[in-house]
This record gives sequence, C-alpha cells and structure tokens, in this order.
Amino acid sequence: MNTLRNIEFNKIENLKKLVPYGDNTINSLMIALNNNLNMAIFSFDENEMLSEHSAPADAFVYILEGSLEISINKINYTVNKNETILMPANILHGLKALEKTKMLLIIIKKSGDEGGFTNIDYSKVQKVTDLVTGFKGGVVSKRIANLKDTTSLIFAISNNEEIEHNQTEGELFICNFQGELSIKINEQENLLKENEIITISPNTLYELKSISESKFLMLEFIKNYQI
Repeated sequence: MNTLRNIEFNKIENLKKLVPYGDNTINSLMIALNNNLNMAIFSFDENEMLSEHSAPADAFVYILEGSLEISINKINYTVNKNETILMPANILHGLKALEKTKMLLIIIKKSGDEGGFTNIDYSKVQKVTDLVTGFKGGVVSKRIANLKDTTSLIFAISNNEEIEHNQTEGELFICNFQGELSIKINEQENLLKENEIITISPNTLYELKSISESKFLMLEFIKNYQI
C-alpha cells in the first residue's frame, strides 16, 4: 500500500484548501501513513481543542493559518501562521485554537535511538523558514527525521539554482514553504508556490529550479520500514 494517501501524484495542491472548516468541530485529512510516520492536515474552528495526551512519537506542527495555543508538559506556547513547534514523544501535550486555524501535523514514531525528529529543537516556537538557512548562489539541506529508508530533508535554494536530473526511487512529497519552485516531471513543468505541495510517483524523472529564493520540505518514502 502507498504511504501517500488522498492526494494525486503529479498534481499541485494547496494545503490550506485540502480540509474545510466546520462549525464547532475539528476536521482532518490523512495524507501519509506507514509504520513509522503519520502526516495529516487539520482545521480547527475557534476554541476547538485536542485535550492533553502523550504518545511514543514526536509531533511536528506547522501552522498554515490562524493560531494555536499548545501546551507541552504544562507550559503554554502560542504558535502563529508560518510558525512551527516540535512536541517530544512521551510528554503530555494539548492544542487549542485561538481562532480558526489550519495546520500540518507530522508524527514520527520513536523507539530508543531510532525514529523521531532530529536537528530541530523541541518545544521551541520558530518560523518554518528558520529551520534551514541558505547562502547566496547555492543549495543547502538539513536532515530532519531519523528514519531508515525515508529521505527527510529541508532545503534552502537560492534564486535560479537547480537540482536537476533526478529520478525518484520511492514516493516523493514536496511542500514549499517560501518562494516559487519550478518542478519538471517527465518534461512537464509545474510551478509550486508557498504552502503548495506536489507528490511524485516512484521511478519518475524530475528536476527542480528556484524561480525565487525558496525553502521546502522533501520526504521520499522508499518502503515501509518498521523500527
């Protein structure tokens, strides 16, 4: 079974449009699931909440619009649009929407020294664009998850830089946080803007080029590896 769910390959989608708001409710859509990772989009009506709980998994929150109050080990944090926070495994946490809010949630199972997130501080509110810093005229990347058989990188790519002549091995998920990216898939060009995603099927040729300075998340799921 595919890891990526409920989204079409080779089609640009806007994360904020995938899940509508509901009255006095929380809506969600699963977009990736395997043995170690769960990725979903949530929409919260104002004052809706997820009560305190803990789980054997790290949980990464990225706010698409609105604002959440997030408690981690009884300490409250306010996380606003385009900001992130990483909630550690096995620690009580809860969420409350301060206004209508949409978020991307990535949960990664943790088992001893394997799994979970890496190179991101726990319980720290920061802009998603600050997770990786670039330099003029180049490309830099940072691994963010400690998973076998899964590529997990955040890229910073300068204007007009290219990552060319690649071929996917597994299912590829790209989420653009900043700027514009041109993504050529089997010679067909696609323009990826802020908070837009595209997924690419296995064994597919693709190229990336920044139209403006860009920062984006890339996850490639080679197979369902169980830790």
